[in-house]
Formats: sequence, C-alpha cells, structure tokens
Amino acid sequence: MVRKNIFLPGLLLFCFFLNLLIFQAGCWDRREPDFLGVVTAAAFDFEPQTGRLQVIAQVANSLGIGTGESGGGNGGGGGGKNLFWVVEAGGQTIYEALKNIERVSSRKLLWSHLEVVLFSEEMAREGLLPILDYIDRERQARLIARPFVVQGDVRQLLETEFPLEQLGGPALIRQLLTIRMETAFVPEVESLRRLFSRLAKPGMELILPCIAVQAEKDEKGGPESGKDTRDKTGEPNPAKLSGGALFRGDKLVGFFNEKETAGYLWLTNNIRRLTMVFNPPGEKDRHLTVEVFGAAVKLTPEVQGEQVRVHLTVHTKGRLQDFTGQKLPLAGDFKNSLNRRMATVIQNQIGLAWQKAREMNLDVFGIGHTLYQTKPQDWKRLERKWANIFPEVELEVEVQATIKSFGLVADPINIHRTPSW
Repeated sequence: MVRKNIFLPGLLLFCFFLNLLIFQAGCWDRREPDFLGVVTAAAFDFEPQTGRLQVIAQVANSLGIGTGESGGGNGGGGGGKNLFWVVEAGGQTIYEALKNIERVSSRKLLWSHLEVVLFSEEMAREGLLPILDYIDRERQARLIARPFVVQGDVRQLLETEFPLEQLGGPALIRQLLTIRMETAFVPEVESLRRLFSRLAKPGMELILPCIAVQAEKDEKGGPESGKDTRDKTGEPNPAKLSGGALFRGDKLVGFFNEKETAGYLWLTNNIRRLTMVFNPPGEKDRHLTVEVFGAAVKLTPEVQGEQVRVHLTVHTKGRLQDFTGQKLPLAGDFKNSLNRRMATVIQNQIGLAWQKAREMNLDVFGIGHTLYQTKPQDWKRLERKWANIFPEVELEVEVQATIKSFGLVADPINIHRTPSW
C-alpha cells in the first residue's frame, strides 16, 4: 500500500506564494524607476538675490538619451528631448535646498549615482563645511564622486553640452582621467573619499582640482544661451581642467597654476607623465620635446629643535619625442646637457610650488603629516607651532634626470633638397 504525503500540496503552495513575495514586480523600497530622476552632477553655490545656499543639479533625461537628439540643458531644437535637465533651488541649509528642488521636479531625484560635485569659487571661499557635513551624513552620498572648484558660472557649466559626451558628469570624469594619465596639470585628490581623508590628516592642507569655465561669447559679448549648436562641428570644450585650489581648513585661499601644480606633484610623488619643451644645446631657434614617463621621489625631514629641513631626491626618466634640429648628436656631452636641462625644469617647478605655499603658509605637501608619521614625538612638540614653523622650513632638492630613449630613429628625417640654380 502506497502512502500519500498529505503535506506535499501544502508545501508546494507555500513555496509558490513565497516566490511571489520574493520575485514580485517593483522595487523593495517602493521607489519605481519610472518615478526617479538620476542626478549625475551637482553644484553648490549661493543665490545671487538672497545669499542663501543653492544646489544646482544636472538630471539625466531618459527620454532624450539614446534618441540621437540634443539640445542643451534648457533649450533644444527640432522638437527633440534634451539629454539632461538642469534644476536649482535654494535654502537656509543644504537639505532644505534639496527638498525645494523636488518641489519643482516631476520625479524623485536619486543622488546615489552622483559622479561630479562642483563647488563655486565663492562657496569655497566661504567654507565647504555645510556641504561636507551633509554629504557625510547622507545615506545616498557617493564618496567616489569627483570634487572640483569652479572658476566661473557653475550653472553655465552644467547647462553646456560637451562635444563628445551626452552628460556633463561623465564628461568631466573622462577629461580628468585623461589629464591625470597624460599630464601633470591637476592634483591627485580625485574623490570625496580622499577629500575627507585629507581633511582628517594632521599636518596636511587640502588641495582640489580646478575647472575654468570657458564661456562661448555671442556678438554682444555675453554667454550664448538657448542657441541650437548641433550643426557646429568646432564647438570648444566648455571646461578647462588645470591647476589646484588651495585650502586652509575648509576655506579656499588661493590657486596653483599649471607649473606650480606640476611642482606639487613632483614633491608629493604623484607624477605620471609630463611634457617638457626646451632648446637644444647651441640652437636657440630649434626645439625638442622630452616626456617624463617615470619617477621615484624620496622626502626626508630633519628636525633640530624648532628648525625643520627637508631633503627631497627625485630620480626620473624621459624619452625624446620630437627634435627639429639638423642633426641629433648622440655624444655624451649632448646627452648630459639634455639631462641637466631636464633636471633644471623639474627643480624650477618644485621651487615655484614651494615658494607659493610658503608665502601663503599652506602645507599642502603634507610635510607636517610626514613628521607625524616618521617623527611622532617631534610632531607632538611642534604641532601647535606648525603655522609659524612651516614658512621657515628649508627645502633641499636633488634631481637626477636621464633621457633613456630617443625614439625609433637616431637622426631627424633626411629631406633631400635640390640646390637652387
């Protein structure tokens, strides 16, 4: 006699309803994708009329992306959907401003995909504390987002289209990564996580990458707005990334230019590649280009009482990228001359950065933090006096530069010239 399992139908029914609960349509937090607007870039500024805190968001438009239509942040031509929407709102606090934005949006804004955070120069000079405090508390905060200080109109930057990209946030990230890999024009603080980490370190001031807004002017001299530029193939990139913004605490106090930023990167061992152009020995009308492709940097502090001296050694290699002279001499004297010129350029860049930092009394190089790590007892004694000690710190720089490669050919291109009769 075969016994039937009377519990099997009930078990199957239970599993069926359990699957319905687990794999039911919709989102676990009741936030349907169709009701969400994804914020890819955000800017923080002050309202011109009221002086209140202002938040400007660039929201990706799912109706425009992938359709081939394009029309800028607020305008657009041909009846197509815009690729993004720029919206702003103000408030007494950052959180109030964010809630005020949602009052004028048809969708709930999603901030967990934020890729770029922009601080206006005015906001940075007043202090980043209100913004950083909110980001530190917010559950949707994305600490891998890239922070920038913007010189110019931040809203105009968010409204302007990038020639090769659909959205401004990803465009700025790609531009930053390209520059970091190929040149030495921007500092290495490239995420909110590193920003918070740097602010928490003793003996180290903050430095952030800079964006200069390159506004296209109309015939009257003002920024173009609402114009259909889809037929133009020579549109300039609206953002120039170069230089560093220097902070004392959370407040902006000055900037590094490109050469000073390169010097900062040398001193902090963050050089990846750098291009140098100078004259060949004995040929003032000719030029050659050397590209640095590797560097090893060692910084050694010495403390005697309240006097601090820093010895910096730089070992770097480069290769010759182009040469416009008549003949490339490969003799030892010529190579040594190029090596010395290369070392001189590096020393000058380091000197420019060091001089400005001392004048502004900003230890953006982290000399104090190096003391904190390597000489904790000395740092404990000097920490309270560091603001008075740092401007008097002496820096000794030793650079060993070597050009290891001259490319695939030794001599320039041989062009046969027929003698004139």
